[in-house]
Amino acid sequence: MTANAPVPPHPSVAIIGMGCRLPGGVNSPDQLWKALVEGRDCVSRIPQERWERMAARLHPDQVPERPFPAGVVDHAFDNAFFGITDDEAAEMDPQQGWLLETAYEALSDAALDPASLAGTRTGVYVGAASIDQAATNFGTGARAGVFTAPGAGMAILANRLSYHLDLSGPSLTLDTACSSSLTALHYAVRDLRSGEVDVALVGGTNVLSNPVITAGFTETGVLSPRDRCAPFDQHADGYVRSEGAVVLVLTLSEDATTRGHRIWAHVAGTGMSHGGRAPHLLAPRADRQTLTVRRALDDAGILPAQVGWVQAHGTGTKAGDRIEARGLAQALGERGPVAVGSVKSVLGHLEGAAGAAGVMAAALALHHGQIPPTAHHQHLRTGLERQVRVPTQVEPWPHTTEKDGEQVAGVSGFGFGGSNAHVLLTRAPSTKDPAVEDPMPLPETVFVSAHTPAALASAAGRLAVNAPRGGSVGVVADTSLARGPHHRWRAAVTVADLGSLVQGLRSLQDGTPDPHTVAPRPAPEGRPWMVFVYSGHGGHHPHAGLELMHRPVFAQAVEDARAALAQQTGSQVWGPGEEITGFADAQHCTHLVQVGLTAELADRGIVPDLVLGHSVGEIAAASAAQILDTWTASRVLARRAELLAPLAQAGGLLAIRASVEQVEALLALYQGRITIASYSAPTVQVVAGPAPDLDHLHEYLDEQGVWCKPVPDAIPAHSPMVEPVVPRLREALAGLVSAPARIPIVSTADPDRARDHSHTWGPAYWAEQARQPVRFTQALKAAVSAACQRPVVFVEIGPRALLSEHIAHTLPRTVTTAVTSDPFGFARGIGQLYTTGITPTGPTVRAHPDLVIAPGWDHTERNTSTMDAPAAPVPARNQVQAYLAEEVARLVDLPEGLDIDSTWIQTGLGSHSLLQLTSRLRRVSPWAQIDIRLFLPERTWRKVAATLAAHLPEPNESALEGVSSVLP
Repeated sequence: MTANAPVPPHPSVAIIGMGCRLPGGVNSPDQLWKALVEGRDCVSRIPQERWERMAARLHPDQVPERPFPAGVVDHAFDNAFFGITDDEAAEMDPQQGWLLETAYEALSDAALDPASLAGTRTGVYVGAASIDQAATNFGTGARAGVFTAPGAGMAILANRLSYHLDLSGPSLTLDTACSSSLTALHYAVRDLRSGEVDVALVGGTNVLSNPVITAGFTETGVLSPRDRCAPFDQHADGYVRSEGAVVLVLTLSEDATTRGHRIWAHVAGTGMSHGGRAPHLLAPRADRQTLTVRRALDDAGILPAQVGWVQAHGTGTKAGDRIEARGLAQALGERGPVAVGSVKSVLGHLEGAAGAAGVMAAALALHHGQIPPTAHHQHLRTGLERQVRVPTQVEPWPHTTEKDGEQVAGVSGFGFGGSNAHVLLTRAPSTKDPAVEDPMPLPETVFVSAHTPAALASAAGRLAVNAPRGGSVGVVADTSLARGPHHRWRAAVTVADLGSLVQGLRSLQDGTPDPHTVAPRPAPEGRPWMVFVYSGHGGHHPHAGLELMHRPVFAQAVEDARAALAQQTGSQVWGPGEEITGFADAQHCTHLVQVGLTAELADRGIVPDLVLGHSVGEIAAASAAQILDTWTASRVLARRAELLAPLAQAGGLLAIRASVEQVEALLALYQGRITIASYSAPTVQVVAGPAPDLDHLHEYLDEQGVWCKPVPDAIPAHSPMVEPVVPRLREALAGLVSAPARIPIVSTADPDRARDHSHTWGPAYWAEQARQPVRFTQALKAAVSAACQRPVVFVEIGPRALLSEHIAHTLPRTVTTAVTSDPFGFARGIGQLYTTGITPTGPTVRAHPDLVIAPGWDHTERNTSTMDAPAAPVPARNQVQAYLAEEVARLVDLPEGLDIDSTWIQTGLGSHSLLQLTSRLRRVSPWAQIDIRLFLPERTWRKVAATLAAHLPEPNESALEGVSSVLP
């Protein structure tokens, strides 16, 4: 039937994402591959705490001396991330939590944003066979509640995924026992080919919490007394049960290639059959297994000789191995024994998830071009020599001559009720590795986020493992921005080399300090109001911006402004790396760097909501607000610097750490020769005046122990000494035309000046601006008032940070950061902005599909089943209102507390939440029989509380006489 296999009439399907939660702490494709190659034994025993609960449910004759051997997985679940209450999580099948978390990991592996799937034709196909949670939730004497049924329903395994991702495609849970997840894959492939869905999430899952099932398998004789699975081995004597979950993300191969996804492998074909009437229900049939494989070959258009390796069902039972070997040999053994292996040798038997785990192992083998060994296999079972062979060491993929040497792997799955499935995978072309560039020329910013601090530590740890694959910090930075979740809790690492990056990420994971990290903090719910503050004179230095000139956007902006400035001055002007020889160079340096930084930030999507500038920085601020274009800003700067420069011989500036009142008292001695030039902060003022007077004041303050410091290369700006220059500057700027502000701007010369009238920024303003003192503190407060109650972030822009400390002292409740011309300072400023809620939009061009930004989970909390929880304490009568308010607050946000005179509808409680509240109230023994009619729409919380209080016993009283035990 397959001798001349036809070309398949359907498109291939690509596996673009894989996630797992498997025994032995195997939680990623890389970890699974490492476990397979090493032949690691991931089987242990049921943890003691869980075993004590399980053993109590066994018949006394079937309780073993030791806990059952098993491949176990931590049952922790980050329910808060998914908006699931603790009460609901406590009654949820652990498989639901694993599937949710693993699906998010698989989507991250596929470089797909989970939110992008909302409303799309994405299908969910889950294979599962474990009913353990149902045995608990629906057991004798269990306290049933609103979450009991959905917590254990098998359909909910798939449905909960579709619900949380808001998917519109099919949502199915399929149970064909141990072939369940391969069956799920079969139907997902069919729906992708037909166009029923565009993306498919295929899951497999299994849980071990009901010991009766294991005891039953022990009675059947299929479990290994040696506690190990040794497929096809002479001494194979059964398998070990395991739990866990696998999720695969599938789409059409053509779509995956077009969108640039990394493809683990292609699904070429699938086949299914049933064993029919075998000797008994649980007996497999070799001929039907052969039929299954042949159907997959025909579906794929692949010849038997092309299949290089089969990830067998491989349970290690005598009958199962013998029949499977015969079935595979009949289907594929034209050229000799079939190379087989089984992931069960490492993980144990995952039952409902076994097929998906096998597909994951086969996809990894194809991806790496190697066949992994089968653990615990020493000698092939007698009689199988001509049918199969079992590699026990890593082997290169066998060469084939068919179809240009296409590499093909098969995966088998057989349910104990006779449902057979087989999948054929082919190797996908490898993606091009990212270019290795370590260290980078300049530091980059790598972003890390999660919804809680514990989850952020988890995410940082996972990125520390993945980061070296990026080849450079730049690739990791771009990928973290393009594919990071950007949750509320945020941190950043600013480095140039991968070693320092890993160290910084580990410090975030461990909560230890590191000079390269921006510490985690919660960003506000919405984007904050961002104010760019352009610093004034004093931050200049010869190397300002020199290294950033390697960034094209920064360099272009600087050179454009520099060319315009040179035309205005008629001579060559300062450039990054050149010596600063005087006041004009210092002014030019500050402005050019600010223009370059503004352009570089804008290229990353970081644009202010409002700007202001200190002294000369106001020219760059006006340019950022688009009041002045490049040419006009250069004109203002050139004339200003030219006319003010001669004043350098007459005087200067002195910064003093003192209040306005203290400084004014000091200056009274100088009879107006020294004045305040800048009101920089509540306890920092800058004064201007003649050099002799400033020297005298400096000496006096030193004697008094008052901190003061001369401003380098300064003139007595913003003081009466500038008065003679004002008319000349106004005349030099005659005809200057400004435009309406595109971004609001606050004047630091006159903070009350209207911000939306362009005529206020003409020649007269710029002339007076050089004379008037800088009212910086007042301008900051005006900027905050413009934010209209939004959180405010001040961003200082300049060669060096000069004003950040002043801003923080003036407005201690606001967030302040600095973006400077130092490459590390620039990268760190971007990281600090990110942690305040400002997410850049670029760069992302270096993002690479092989680098996974895995989500972090908060597994610090453990949920206790409400069914096993003791009855809730009975509140005192005078505490019922408070008790009720606390319970309502668990279900709905009450920032101002519960309005006791409102109804549940007015409070915003939904009908489902009302059922949750009722279930919780019933845990208080006197309220165990309360009726939902207690919450009739017209009844206020006050009336509800009064009714509940009436049914509580008085102190020292067991129950109230004459009061019905049923409410209302």
